[in-house]
Amino acid sequence: MDTNDYIQWQPEYMTGIEKIDEGHLQFIKIHNQLVDIMSKDFCRQKIVELLYALMHYTEHHLINEEIYYQGYDGFAEHKVNHQKFVEKINQIQSYLADDNSTEACQELLTFLKSWFKNHILEKDKAAVAYVRSIQK
Repeated sequence: MDTNDYIQWQPEYMTGIEKIDEGHLQFIKIHNQLVDIMSKDFCRQKIVELLYALMHYTEHHLINEEIYYQGYDGFAEHKVNHQKFVEKINQIQSYLADDNSTEACQELLTFLKSWFKNHILEKDKAAVAYVRSIQK
């Protein structure tokens, strides 16, 4: 783990929807706490607690997104993307329970960072643009 594993908030992550942006900031906070723990003391209990917090965050945030994005042409695909995210986190969580190696942790961090950037910069931006266009 190194400083490249952290996610830094960037202006291009803004959707302009306060509730969604707050959720994305919470995701970054949890992700960066995972980086801290994994790079310093690798305490399995702390990792489990943060993964639980991530899943709790995910449930609430994704529900908020799905409520807001109803009517979006790509809504069904967006929802499937959310389901795949939850499945992957559950899969990695199980993997970490069996293997507490740094490789398992790095897989988790790499997945989270990649998914976050792809999801916000592509999926959420497209959904927000569509919803805003029909609200005018």
